[in-house]
Amino acid sequence: MNNQDQQAGRDAAPSITAHGAARRRFARAGVGVTGALVTISSKAGMAADICTSPSGSLSGGLQSQKPDSVAACAGRSPGYWKNHDGWPVNKAMAFGAVFTCDWGSPYSTCLLEDILKPKDWDKNAIGRHLAATYLNIRSGRISFLTERQIQGIWDDLRVGYYHPKPGVDWDAEDVVKYLEGTMDTKQE
Repeated sequence: MNNQDQQAGRDAAPSITAHGAARRRFARAGVGVTGALVTISSKAGMAADICTSPSGSLSGGLQSQKPDSVAACAGRSPGYWKNHDGWPVNKAMAFGAVFTCDWGSPYSTCLLEDILKPKDWDKNAIGRHLAATYLNIRSGRISFLTERQIQGIWDDLRVGYYHPKPGVDWDAEDVVKYLEGTMDTKQE
């Protein structure tokens, strides 16, 4: 390919929205060694979602646990699970049965089916999104995160910030943005 062809290819490339650029910066910042996983996507092109582990994103390819298998990447939102009957766990299970909660915390006794409804005390809707992610993992809709990983994210947030890599601090809002990126709302 000559220089003119390369320049023409760059000129014809679609421009990225400010939201898409921010999402890419966010994804790059989140590539870490602590088990955080990254979804690389642009809301303008959700059909091109890539869900991968940190090692997969660092190597530039989609990685999964088994060679020749593709990671499941079809998570659903809190709203989907709130209105859906085919749960992989008992709806009456307490959030605190899955995620460690401080004694007296409203999260500890809130049922999974209730945490999916907006709560004033659920800062940035982190409980809603973690519960939906838990259901996505249990139902096999996503395979690039584990229960232990999302429990670790919650444990870190309870005492301050989640650290996807050294020197990077994510608050509840950052984690919610990441988790939303793992959810395919077009299919709901």
